Amino acid sequence: MSHSRKPDDSQEATENSPLLLEESIDPTNQETSSCIQNLRKPHVLWMIVFSITLSTIMTSIIAPLATLSIGYISTLSDFKGRRFVYRLSTLGIIFGCSFVIITSHYWKIVGSNLLFIGAIIEGLLGGVIAINTACHAYISDCTKPENRSVAFGLMHASAYCGMALGPVLGGVIVEATGSALLVFYVVVGALSVFFIFVSFILPESLSPEIRRQNESSTSLPSPKYIFSALMILNQTPVYSGNIINNIWKRNVLYILSIIYFIYKMSQAGQNDLIALYTTQKFGWSTLENGVFFTLQALTRFMALIVLLPLFRMLQGKYLTTYSRTLDLTMLRSGLIMEVAGFALYAIAIDPNMFYFACVVNSLSTIATPAIRTLFTTFVLPTQAGQILGALSVIESVGSILSPLFLNSLYSWSVMRGLDEIVFWANSLLFVIATFLAFLVL
Repeated sequence: MSHSRKPDDSQEATENSPLLLEESIDPTNQETSSCIQNLRKPHVLWMIVFSITLSTIMTSIIAPLATLSIGYISTLSDFKGRRFVYRLSTLGIIFGCSFVIITSHYWKIVGSNLLFIGAIIEGLLGGVIAINTACHAYISDCTKPENRSVAFGLMHASAYCGMALGPVLGGVIVEATGSALLVFYVVVGALSVFFIFVSFILPESLSPEIRRQNESSTSLPSPKYIFSALMILNQTPVYSGNIINNIWKRNVLYILSIIYFIYKMSQAGQNDLIALYTTQKFGWSTLENGVFFTLQALTRFMALIVLLPLFRMLQGKYLTTYSRTLDLTMLRSGLIMEVAGFALYAIAIDPNMFYFACVVNSLSTIATPAIRTLFTTFVLPTQAGQILGALSVIESVGSILSPLFLNSLYSWSVMRGLDEIVFWANSLLFVIATFLAFLVL
C-alpha cells in the first residue's frame, strides 16, 4: 500500500505545482509570471546550473596557471620590456574571448572543450594579473620613489572606475540588443585597440641598455616551479648603511610579504562574505548590497585621488629628498583602519553603523600603493619587474586561499550562532600585520 501511494502522492504534488498550473500565476505580477514561465522550461534550469559550473571550472583553470606563469613573465619583462608583456597577455585574453564567440556559434561541433583551451592559454600567458603587474612595473620605471605611491594610487583609482563602469556598459549593451554575446565582440574589439596601442604608440619604459644589463646580471626563474619567482625575497634589501647586525632590516622583504599576504587573504573573499552576512543580519536585498558596494568603491576612489596626493604634498613641504617614512606611515595607517573597520563590522547593530564601518575599512586602501612602493624601493631599479612578479604570486595564492578560509570560517560560525567571528578573525589578522609593519625600519 505504501509503495503504491508514493507515486500517487508524487504525481499529485507535481500536478499541483505552481510551476505547472496557469491559474497559480498572478497576471498582475509580470516579473513573477515571467520568472515562472522561464522555470517551466527544463533547458533554462539546466543552462543556469551548467553556466555556473562552467564559469567555476574556467576560473579554477586560469587562476592557478596565472600563478604558475606570472613570476616567469614578470621577470621576462625586465629583459624584453613591459610592452612585451602587454602584448603577450592581451593576446591570451583575446584568444579566451574569441573562443567563447566561436563556441557560441559552433556549439554542436566544438562543445565546451574550446572554452577550456582558451582558459588554459589565458592562464599560461598571465592574463589580467600579468597586465596589472606590467602596469605597476611601467609606472615604477617612469616615476621617482617619492611620486610612486601617488602614481600607483591613481592607477588603482582608474581601475576602480573601470570595474564600476564595465558592468554598467555590459548591461546597457545586453538591454539594448538583447544579446549577451555582443559584449564579447565589444571586449575583443577593445582589447584589439589596446594591443595596437601598446604595440605601436606606447613608448617602452626600459631602454635597450638597461635590458641588456638585466640579461647579463639576472637569471630567469624556472617556469617549472611555481614559487621560483619568490627567490628575489632572499636577496639583501637595499638600505643605506650596514644592515648585517639588524635582523629586521635584513628580513624586511619577508616582513612586507607576510603583510601583503594577510592583506590579500582578507580582501579577496571579503565582498562575498559581506553580502552573505548583511543578507542574514539585516535582511538586505541585492539593492541594499549594491548601495553598500557602491559606497565602498566610492570611498576607495576618493582615498586614492585625495588622500594620497595630500600626503605627498605634505611630504614635499617638509622633506627635500625621498624618505620611506611617508609610505610606512600610510601602510601603518591603512592597516590600523583595517583593524578598526573589521571590529566595527563585528559590533554593528544596525545598517547605519555598518555603513560607517564600510567607510573606515575602505579608507585603508591607501596601504596598497604604499606597500608596493616600499617593495620597489628595497630592490634595485632594474629588479622592479621581478619584485612585482613575486608580489603577483603572493597575491594569486592569497586570492585562491581567501574564499576557502573565509567561507569555511563563516560557515562554522553561522552554525554556532556567532556570525561576527569572521570579522573578529580578520581584525586579529590585521593586528598581526600592523605589528609587523612597525618592525619595518
